[in-house]
Amino acid sequence: MPAHIHGAEWHAVKQYFATTSRKILLMLYGASLLIGVTVIIRSHRGEEKSMRDQALSQLGAVTGTLSAQIEGNRVTRLLNTYDSRGMLVKNTQDAWYYILHETLRKGAEAAQLQTPLAVVAFDTLKRELQTVATSAEQPLLRMAYQGAGATEVGTVLRMGGKSSMRLVGNGQLVAVDPVLDANGRQVGALIASAPLAPIRGNARHQLTRDIAMTALLFLAIGFFLIRRVGQLVRNGENELNSLQRRHEGVTDSIAYAGKIQSALIPPPERFREQFSDFFVLNRPRDVVSGDFHWYHRISGHACLVATADCTGHGLPGAMMAAIGCSVLNDLAREMQHHDPAQMLGELNRRLVAMLNQEGRRSGAGDGMDIALCRIDRKEKEVLFAGAFRPLYWLHEGQLEVIHGDRKPVGGSQHGQERSFSVHRIAYHPGDSLYLFSDGYVDQFGGPDRKKFMAARFNELLLANHTMPMAMQAEALDRAFNEWKGSQPQVDDVCVLGIAV
Repeated sequence: MPAHIHGAEWHAVKQYFATTSRKILLMLYGASLLIGVTVIIRSHRGEEKSMRDQALSQLGAVTGTLSAQIEGNRVTRLLNTYDSRGMLVKNTQDAWYYILHETLRKGAEAAQLQTPLAVVAFDTLKRELQTVATSAEQPLLRMAYQGAGATEVGTVLRMGGKSSMRLVGNGQLVAVDPVLDANGRQVGALIASAPLAPIRGNARHQLTRDIAMTALLFLAIGFFLIRRVGQLVRNGENELNSLQRRHEGVTDSIAYAGKIQSALIPPPERFREQFSDFFVLNRPRDVVSGDFHWYHRISGHACLVATADCTGHGLPGAMMAAIGCSVLNDLAREMQHHDPAQMLGELNRRLVAMLNQEGRRSGAGDGMDIALCRIDRKEKEVLFAGAFRPLYWLHEGQLEVIHGDRKPVGGSQHGQERSFSVHRIAYHPGDSLYLFSDGYVDQFGGPDRKKFMAARFNELLLANHTMPMAMQAEALDRAFNEWKGSQPQVDDVCVLGIAV
């Protein structure tokens, strides 16, 4: 097959496993295969040991049975009769040897042993382990025994021991049982051995077979995973991609809504037209905010300022803020000579009409809380009206709280038309005004995860009122962050400070 075809197939495989979920699927599959092979190898080690123990037990059964059949007196007689090597050259040369040889031969054939059985004894004069009889055709009487287990058996016989032994070493399995005379004295030992290689070969063959079967099984499982589970993964990826695209669309829409909101709400720099020292602390909970600050210049010495907290936050709150800001801009042009209370009344009527809230159940619907001031720098006078929001007036080191009316602007209307109260303040140079939404004081945090509360906010303003407005804003922002800590921000925050 051409090399470019192999390359194309490999590229297709790489493309298939390019996504994270498919990589995870491949890793899980590979890990499962590795675990399966590891379990098989560990099982193989135990199985090889079991096979080895079984073979050793079979050898021990042979030596245990035959050693009991062999008369030790015959072994002694053969050693006394033939005191040097080479004297016995045929199995049939000596009747006693022949009987011993036949016993060993038949036992070896019955057990299907590959290595001859051997009866050995220790020659105390030559201090060596010698062969007495074997199941092989060629007699080895008085020949030095150097087969498997020679060292261990020689040591036991030299010291006069009498015990059975089962040995594994040098690629051999060895079973040894004592040969006793009529008096129960050990005169020799019967040794049977078998090579380990066939056992290891069988174990390796079985291991190879098990691994091959496991590989085939995992190949079938892999095919199933790719065909079935892979389809589920692909469906999940498609849904995730679709969700991500929708999320990106929503995010782009929110970002665009933020641009629209920024275009409608006057930038903080506009306050510089009338005031040299001020701050705007604006912390949306989300990308866009339902709280907003507002400024409109009436003349060279008069202006309108406000902060508003619309129903909701995020995109719904931002839409309400855009509507409220737009209506305020219209009212500022049409009613610039009216007091703030009249403007709030008209703002309420227009929002109710725009949102079709007339006649609905009281206490429901969209609206806003707002603090609105008309500041006359020439007359040093402030006219204030509020809907659920206060005006903070800091005069000669004392903080005065001027409460607005306990009714919102907008929301469902039932009954008489809403009206608002106007408050007139004669301020002195050096005084400060603060307008704010409730997001700052309602923030949960601190060691007990409680609200910040208005009392703590008041203390914070009093503690920093001698500083420039920019530094006061930094102190407020720092205190908010420290109080919030790791807690999520619960609402939009907007604080306006003006040195009049």
